Formats: sequence, C-alpha cells, structure tokens
Amino acid sequence: MMKLLVGLCCSALLLIALPLRADEAGWALLERVQQSVRQRNFDTSFVILKGNQVESYRWLHGREQDAEIEHLIPMFAEGVDILRRNEQVYYLLSERPSLVTHSQNIKELPALLYQPPSRLRQLYNAVLGSASMVDGRSAQLLRLSATSAERYHYWLWVDAETGFPLRIDTIAEQNGTQNLALEIWQVTHLRMTADMPDTLLQLLQIELPDSSTTQYPPAVNTLHRLNWLPEGYQVVADPVQIPQLQPEIQSYWLLSDGLHHISVFVQPGHRLPEQAYRDGALTIYVQSGPAQDVTVIGPVKVETAQRLAASVSQQ
Repeated sequence: MMKLLVGLCCSALLLIALPLRADEAGWALLERVQQSVRQRNFDTSFVILKGNQVESYRWLHGREQDAEIEHLIPMFAEGVDILRRNEQVYYLLSERPSLVTHSQNIKELPALLYQPPSRLRQLYNAVLGSASMVDGRSAQLLRLSATSAERYHYWLWVDAETGFPLRIDTIAEQNGTQNLALEIWQVTHLRMTADMPDTLLQLLQIELPDSSTTQYPPAVNTLHRLNWLPEGYQVVADPVQIPQLQPEIQSYWLLSDGLHHISVFVQPGHRLPEQAYRDGALTIYVQSGPAQDVTVIGPVKVETAQRLAASVSQQ
C-alpha cells in the first residue's frame, strides 16, 4: 500500500511539473523574441490585417554601442513618421509641429515585444505550440493565454533562426471553444544585418525638435467618478498623451495594465442610441443617457466597455 501511495504522489508531482516546465520554455522563447527586436539591426516590413482593412508599415531598427534608434514609416498612405532615439520618441508631421515624448519603445508597435516578462506572467500563461512555416521561414508557435476572461489571447509565430516575431494574432474566444483572430500583425519582408542600416546612421546625426517645444493639450477636469476597473488595470495619473478632446468633454481617464490602454471620457448627453464598433481588436463603445454620454475606446470586449461606461457616476 505504501509503495502505491508513493507511486501516486510521484505521478501527481510529475503531472504538475510538466506544465510548469512547458510554461518556462514558453517564457524563455518570449525573452528571446524581445532580445531580438531590441538588440538586432534589421529592416522589415509588416502589415496589420483588421477584417477587410490592411495597414502597411516599414520598420527599421539599429543598435550601435550605447545608441539605439528605430524608425516606423506608414506605407501607401499619408501618416505620421515615428522615430525613436534611445528614450526620445518623435512624431514627425508634414504640416503640423512635431510631437516629442519620452518612452523606451514606440507605442504603435506590438506592446508584447517590450513589456517585462514579470508583468506578462501576471496576465498570461505561455505555452509552446507546433512548428510551421511562415513566409518561407521555419517558425515556432507561442500561445499567450489570458488568465482573465476579459482579455484577449495572443498567438506568436517566432522565426526559429533569429527569434524575430513573424506573426502575432490577437485572439478572442467564441462560445468558449472557437478562436477568432480579431487582428493579425504579419511580417512580409525581413532583412537583418551585422551593422546598423545606413538610413538610421543618417537619422542619428540630424537635428530633431526638442521635447520642451512640444505643446500638449490642457488637462481635462474630472467631474465624475469611475467606480470599476478591469482586472489588472489602473488609472494613469497625469497621462502624457491626452487626445485632442473637444471643449465639452467633462471627464477623462486613461487606464493601463502596462500592456494595453483604455480611454474613457464623458460629455453632455445627446440622447443618441447605444453604439458599439470594433476595429480589429479595438472596441469603440458609446453609452448615451439624458445627462451624459460615456465613450470607451480600447482593446477590450464590448461587455467590458459596457461595464466601464456603466460604472461612471457624478462626483
């Protein structure tokens, strides 16, 4: 009997240890991905697929001793060139003054590539999937499964040779079993070099606007309370990038879990019907009432946006 009990205990411990080892292998692969996008010199192009919409970008990155620089360029459409030199990020506009912010990464790139693994471990489980081919390259699938039902999941396909992310899908569960890709980020061209690309070497030398010349919109007075936050989110005190809100905006909050951002703002009621839109993984929800309209914008489910809007009350 004692041998049987010992055997059962050993089997139980083995079953527990196997998922833990698999999870650690997943996190090790994610750390390799993050190191690849921060340490390597590359020139890549990628597309973002949202339903029938396609956005295309060119992304260059270089590192030379203590200098790090990257450039994000929208293709085939008018947009904002974004340049980062170390912790200064420049939004270069053709007909308007440039905007300068402080950040260690460009916010328009997938946040998963830059968040500390210790923070991601609080929100996701990391599970290795099968190997496959992506755009002619051997790739390893990594699934980041959200620990909360309010979050989306992420599937990453990682280049086996370089550790570079080749594809990232934002996944929502349907009916508890089916997976729907709300948004697909996919590399279409990748070239890595030993030295920094020449175009980035030139951008290291040019003079750029100083952050002290950036004019930010005035802060919005908060006339309401926000009485509920999704799990893992906190209100950002004094957010740097406040959107160009209309003068009639009464209250505004920016929420963050370190990975995603949600904007919530209140304006006088216009007695419009409830509205909900989805742009890829981004939800835009408007709750209209006789006294106020509450708008929620962020990468959350419609049900979460509805709950956020319903939690707003007068001070």
